[in-house]
Amino acid sequence: MKRRIAVFVFLGMLGLNVFSAWGGEISLGFTLPLTGLFSKTGKRVLDSYKLWAKKVNSQGGILIGGDRYPVKLIFYDDRSNPALSARFYEKLITEDKVDLLLGGYGSSVVFAASSVSEKYKYPFVCGGASSNRLFERGFRYFFATLGKATDEVRGCVEMLRTFRPRPETVAIIGTDILFTSLACEGFKKYSLEAGFRVVHYELFPITLEDYTTMLKHVKAKSPDVLLVGSHTQVAIHVLKALRRIQFFPKCVIFSYGPTAPDFVRTMGKNAEYIFAASEWTADLPYRGEVFGTAADFDKDFYRAYHRHPDYVEAAAAAAAVTLQIALKSLKLHPPYTETKREVLMEKLHKMKIETFFGTIRFGEEGANVAHPPIVVQIQNGVAVSVYPEKLRRKKPIFPLPRQRF
Repeated sequence: MKRRIAVFVFLGMLGLNVFSAWGGEISLGFTLPLTGLFSKTGKRVLDSYKLWAKKVNSQGGILIGGDRYPVKLIFYDDRSNPALSARFYEKLITEDKVDLLLGGYGSSVVFAASSVSEKYKYPFVCGGASSNRLFERGFRYFFATLGKATDEVRGCVEMLRTFRPRPETVAIIGTDILFTSLACEGFKKYSLEAGFRVVHYELFPITLEDYTTMLKHVKAKSPDVLLVGSHTQVAIHVLKALRRIQFFPKCVIFSYGPTAPDFVRTMGKNAEYIFAASEWTADLPYRGEVFGTAADFDKDFYRAYHRHPDYVEAAAAAAAVTLQIALKSLKLHPPYTETKREVLMEKLHKMKIETFFGTIRFGEEGANVAHPPIVVQIQNGVAVSVYPEKLRRKKPIFPLPRQRF
C-alpha cells in the first residue's frame, strides 16, 4: 500500500489525473446549490468539503486499518431545486457508482435528496439542513451534525430570560420557506413557555421586496424584542428596513444571517450588537481529530479562502470528519457493499465523538443531540459567543444602544 501511495504522489507531482489512473480512492458524491436561491451558502459548503478533502489527501488519505485511501469528490449543481437534487443523487449512486455520500444544503433540497439515499441504503451525513421534518420520517440512513431547527433557537429565548430588566413582549417574523418557518415556530414555542407575550407573528414570502410596510405594522405594536426566522439576505433586508422606519427594539435576534461573512461586510457598524442563533464559533473550546481545535479550523479555512467560516461551513466539514472517523473506527475498507453500508449506518447511530465542531452524537432520528444551541452577538465586527454562560466568550450587551442599525 505504501508503494501505491508513493506512485500516487509522484503522478500528482507530474500533474496527471491520478484518480483516474488508480482506483484506490474513496469517492464521495453530493449535490449543492451552486446557483439559485441558496447558491451563496451552497458555494461555501463546497469550500468546506474541498478543504476537508485537501486536508485528508495531504496525509495520504483516510486511514483505515493501516492503509490510506485518498478521497475524490464528485458533485453536481442542483440549482437549489429539490427534484433536481434527487435526480442527481440517483445518478451518483446508479451511474457514477460513488462509494459514499455527503449531504447538500437547504432543508427542502436535502429532504428530497435524502429520500434517495434512504431508498438505496447509503448513509447521508449532512451539515447543511435541520428542518424538523427531516427527522420525522423514521429514516435510518439520514444524519445531521446540526440539531433540529426549532431547537437551534431555544438558546436565544433562554438568554432573554436572563436579561435585566427582563423584556416582556416579542414580535416574530420570518420567511415562509421550510427552515425559517420552523425557526419561527421554535421562537414562538419557547417564548410562550418562558412567559413572554407574542404581540405579532407573521410569515412572509421569500420573494418579498417591501419590508418597510410589514415592519411598520410590527413597530405599531411596540415589541421589546424582534425575533426573525431568516437567511443572510433576509437579515440584511430587515435591518435596512428597521433603520428606514426608525424602529429600534431593545433586542433583535435572527435565526441565521449575522454569522455569515456577507452580513457584517454589508451592514458594517450597523451590524453591531445584533444577536443570532448559532451552533459554532471559532472561539469555542472544541477539539478533535483531523482539524484540531475550532480555532485551527478557522485558521485553515481563512488561509484557503481569505474569509472566516460560519457555523454552517463548520457543520459541513464536521459531517465529512464524522464519516471519516466512523470508517477509521470500523476499519471498513472499500468497496462499500450494502452490508458494509449498513454496518456504517449502525456505527453512526452509536458513536459519540469530539471534533473541532464540538460533540457529535446522533439521536435515534439522526439529529445531533449532543450539540448545545448557542447565541452569538456582533461585537466589534465579530460574532462572539455570549450564551450559554459556560461557553460564552463575552457578556451579551442588552438593551441595544439606540439607533445602532
